Amino acid sequence: MTNLGKWYDPISERWIAPRETRLEAASPAANANTHHTLEHQRAIEVQRIWRALVDCCARD
Repeated sequence: MTNLGKWYDPISERWIAPRETRLEAASPAANANTHHTLEHQRAIEVQRIWRALVDCCARD
């Protein structure tokens, strides 16, 4: 697991990622593609976190 661009906050006990920068789209199609890409990245991150939680709980 890589945490490049992220940092650990010991108070909240979680990894913090910088906020996504907003991209100015030249056309609605480009804007839709950017939105789809961001949603895909979020879905991958949610799956990664879910698997980490499941793995952590399965250790008991």
